[in-house]
Amino acid sequence: MSVGGRLFERNDNLAGAVYGTILVTSIVAAADASPQIWRSLAIVVVTTIVFWLAHVYAHSLAVSLDEHQHLSFAEVRRVGTKEWPLLQAAVIPSLALFAGGVGLVSVKAAYWIAIGYGVAALLWWGLLFARKERLSLVGTSVVLLVNTLFGVFVILLKAIVSHH
Repeated sequence: MSVGGRLFERNDNLAGAVYGTILVTSIVAAADASPQIWRSLAIVVVTTIVFWLAHVYAHSLAVSLDEHQHLSFAEVRRVGTKEWPLLQAAVIPSLALFAGGVGLVSVKAAYWIAIGYGVAALLWWGLLFARKERLSLVGTSVVLLVNTLFGVFVILLKAIVSHH
């Protein structure tokens, strides 16, 4: 499989996708006050990789203990694949920051694109969850409200950090 195919391969780990989206969007919002967009991009990439590695390690250890088996490379690889959506969540925001770094868009626009994508992704994950669970209109609305509140919280974080 090509790198591009693997990068955007769909995985059913909705938790990893939501967690990664909130993580990355929060990092971008916190970094938004910085005109050093390359530094911000590096922080997003490195932090996301560290969190992914931490998830893979912790889940692999838990599976090993729960199933009374020695930790194996195959199990670590399986868990790493399952947690892949956490890393995928950083791709589009990182591309937005990269675009700001090379001058395709302004630095300010790059941050807003990355944050806007994160908020939109949270809404998408909410809709996906509601559809998979076959929620009613009220249930779907509640899920979307909760996800929207996460997005609003991130935007408030951005505003607070930008003004200090």
